[in-house]
Amino acid sequence: MKALSAMKHPAALYERLRDFTRIIVTAVLMILAILVSPIATRAEPFNSRGCAWPLVLSPEGSGNIQGPDGAARYWLMPFDTQYQKMTIKGTYPNIRFFSFTAYETIDYDAIHNTNNGFHLAEHHLYDAQIAPDPGSINPFVPPGGRSGEYTVVISRTAPSSGNTIGVSPDLTWVALRMYVTDADPSLNGQSLMGGVPLPAITVTGQNGASKQLDACFPINKWSDVNAFAQFLFPPTIDMNVDEGTPSSDRLWFASLLNPPSVLWPNPDGKYLMMWPGNSYQPGRLMVIHGKAPGFPDTYQGSPVWVPSQGFRNVDMRYWALCEQDYALPLPLVACATDLTTRLEGGYYTIVISDDRQRPDWLRPNVNWLPYGDEQYPKFVVIRNMVPAPDFHHAVQDAWAAPNCAFEFTLDAPPNRSVLDEKGPYCQEAMGDYYPVAVWCDKSTFIHGGWQACIERKGGKR
Repeated sequence: MKALSAMKHPAALYERLRDFTRIIVTAVLMILAILVSPIATRAEPFNSRGCAWPLVLSPEGSGNIQGPDGAARYWLMPFDTQYQKMTIKGTYPNIRFFSFTAYETIDYDAIHNTNNGFHLAEHHLYDAQIAPDPGSINPFVPPGGRSGEYTVVISRTAPSSGNTIGVSPDLTWVALRMYVTDADPSLNGQSLMGGVPLPAITVTGQNGASKQLDACFPINKWSDVNAFAQFLFPPTIDMNVDEGTPSSDRLWFASLLNPPSVLWPNPDGKYLMMWPGNSYQPGRLMVIHGKAPGFPDTYQGSPVWVPSQGFRNVDMRYWALCEQDYALPLPLVACATDLTTRLEGGYYTIVISDDRQRPDWLRPNVNWLPYGDEQYPKFVVIRNMVPAPDFHHAVQDAWAAPNCAFEFTLDAPPNRSVLDEKGPYCQEAMGDYYPVAVWCDKSTFIHGGWQACIERKGGKR
C-alpha cells in the first residue's frame, strides 16, 4: 500500500529514493574509509598493547630471530600508519655502539600478515651522528664527556635531515641497535641498556595530537613475537637449502653484495659469509684463524677513540664472528666477539666442534664455539662495523673490491663453487685480517695446532 501511495505522489517517491541513495553512499564511504584509512590494525599484530619497544631480538629466549649478534640487543618499534611522527628522546648510553634505523615494509597485507620485503630508509643515524639536545653533549664525539640527551624524529612528512629520519606512509619498523655495553659496577639493573632507560617514545597523529607511550613490560609477548616471525618468514618460504659438500677442506668466506632485506642488514656494517656444508664431518672440526682489528676500550669506560689494551689504533668500532642455524627463524648458535676473543700475537684462532662444552684439550688462547644441533645446516658470518677511514683491511674493502662479493637469497643460495671462486679475491683485499678456515682432523689439531691444520691446506697467512 505504501508503494502504491508513493507512486501516486512523485515527490514522496523522490524523497524515499534520495534517502536510500544517501544511506548507500554513506555506507560505501565508510567501507572505503575502513579499507584505506591508516588505522592501528597494521601494527597491532606485533604490538597488541600499543606500548613502546614491544620486541627485542637477542640470543636469549623467544627473540632469537634473524641471528642477533651475541653482544647486541636490537629493540624494535612498529611505526603505525595512523601516526605522522614518532619522537624518540633518550640519554646517550654507556656503550660501544648504538643506532636508529628505519625499515619500510613493501606491500604489507594486514589481513594476512604478509609483506613483499623491506626498504631501508635512505637516512639512518648512529651514535656519533646524533646531535645532542641544547645544553647537552654527545660523548661519542671528541672531546667527549658525560652523557647528555638527544632527540630523534621519525617523520612521514618532513624530509630526512639532521636527527630526522623521513619514512614512507606505510608500516615502518624502527630498530634501536645496541652493542657491547660498558661494565656496570653499580648494578643498577640497566646493564644491557648502557646504564640508562630505554628512550621514551611520543607519537603524533594526523590531527596533530600527541601522546607518550608507556614502555612495554614484559617485552616479547608471545603473540607479538609469533606475528613478527611469520611477518618476516611466511610459512610459504622453503628453506630446504643444499649447501653441498666441500670439494676440499678449505672453507672460503666471501662478501654479500646485497644481503636479503628480510635480514634487515645494518647500514653501518658489512658481512662475510661461509657455509661449511650440509652436515657436520664426524671426527673433525672447523678451524678459523685471522688477525684481529683494533677496537675501542669502551667496556672499561674509555671513549670510542681509545684502543683496547694490546692495540695501537681503533681500526673499527666492532667485529664479531657468529654461527647460525640455516633454518627458520635463523637463530644464533654462538658468537666470538672482539671483547671476549682471546688473541695470540694479535691473531685469533677459533675452533668449532660438536662438543657440548668447551673441550679440555683446547689451549686457553684458543676460542671455541659449539656447532649446535647437527640436524640443521649452518652458516658463519663475520661482521665489521664502522671501520676507521685509514684502515683498509675491513670487510667493507673486500665488499668493494672486484670479484669478491656475491648475490644471495635465503631460499636459493648460490652453489658453493661461487664462494670458492670469490674467496681468494676477498682474502687478497683483506690480507692478514681475512679469516682463513678449514675442516681439520681433531687429532691433527691436538698435535699441531692451527698451523698443522691451515698451513697444510694452503691457507698459510
